[in-house]
Amino acid sequence: MSRAVWAFSDESERGATVLVAVVTIDPRRVDEARRALLDTLSGIESISAAVWRYRRPQGTDRVAARRLVLGEIARSLVAADVAAWTLDDVHPAQRLRDRDVMGHVVARHRLVYDHRPNHEEPLLWAADAIAWAFGAGGDWRQRVANVVTVREIGP
Repeated sequence: MSRAVWAFSDESERGATVLVAVVTIDPRRVDEARRALLDTLSGIESISAAVWRYRRPQGTDRVAARRLVLGEIARSLVAADVAAWTLDDVHPAQRLRDRDVMGHVVARHRLVYDHRPNHEEPLLWAADAIAWAFGAGGDWRQRVANVVTVREIGP
């Protein structure tokens, strides 16, 4: 069985709400998607996106929130049989924390992940645009609504 989906993610934060957008795409369509702009993003065949939304309770810091959200996403991507996941690059200490939370989930599966600077992977721009548009709401959210599924984490 071939693994037919790749995932790209980026995050945004609005007040105490953590948003992580994950764009999944058939790897045979990656180059087409890389050439796409926001206005055409929702029209690209094979692209879909999910925004994991976690409203941080008072007293929950960003590190703990990221750990929770990335763990949920990793389990979801494994369940969806995603082959590769590229995350926007972060500070080396955060990469180590990410490896700790995601490593045990993906180690038993063949999901490969890495962190890359967004200037090296244009599809990270798609995830960033989705997270931004979703967080901005209104007309911006409507522009990507046909490709976005929202997944709530927590109460």
